[in-house]
Amino acid sequence: MADTDLFSNPATTSPTATGNSKTTAAAAQNQLSSDINFFLKMLTTQLQNQDPTSPLDTNQFTQQIAQYSSVQQQVVTNSNLEKLLAANKQSGITTAVGYIGKEIETKGNTGEVAGGQGAFSYILPKAAANVTITIKNSDGQTVFTGRGDSREGRNIAVWDGVNSITGNQEPDGTYTIAVEATDSSQKPILAETRAVAIVGGVESDAKGDTLLAVGRNKVKFDDVLAVRTPSRIDLSSAG
Repeated sequence: MADTDLFSNPATTSPTATGNSKTTAAAAQNQLSSDINFFLKMLTTQLQNQDPTSPLDTNQFTQQIAQYSSVQQQVVTNSNLEKLLAANKQSGITTAVGYIGKEIETKGNTGEVAGGQGAFSYILPKAAANVTITIKNSDGQTVFTGRGDSREGRNIAVWDGVNSITGNQEPDGTYTIAVEATDSSQKPILAETRAVAIVGGVESDAKGDTLLAVGRNKVKFDDVLAVRTPSRIDLSSAG
């Protein structure tokens, strides 16, 4: 079958508990308090039993007390930073919930086909004269070859899941895209592909990082490069 055009469109999960019951800063604070108490007991014992003819150097233990105070302040600061980081991660989950049902882009070259439709994304550093898109299934078999948009910048290619070679409908799943672009002199233009998927849920891992569930995979919230309303094929223009 001859190459066909690929229509383009320019287009609640509860979070898991995060953190330990005892933070690093809290543990350090407890250890420091224990050390200070031990130091004060030792100091008191020394003062009570010091030789009157050779008293302890007050400057020395005053400096030691000042050092303990400085360390304690640092521990308190670290504790406050841990609280801020925890609050920031929780805020990330709250923000990420708004991504459920949205289409996102991350680094990669995959697209999730669901309900007989999938979207792919690629970026051209400049306008091209010709763009050929090849889509393969998880077994590496080519299931579509066709023309793609040649505009400079981001291009969204939406595939209806129909195999351009056999004419059969391909099953839902993860597919990969390859883009070959050339200019008017037939010189190749390097296209940057992106992984595209629709967010199905939000959760956090053991480290407290926010994760987005996309198909059978999970991606970090911080790895999202773009988010939008899911791309849809314009059936009225499909010959």
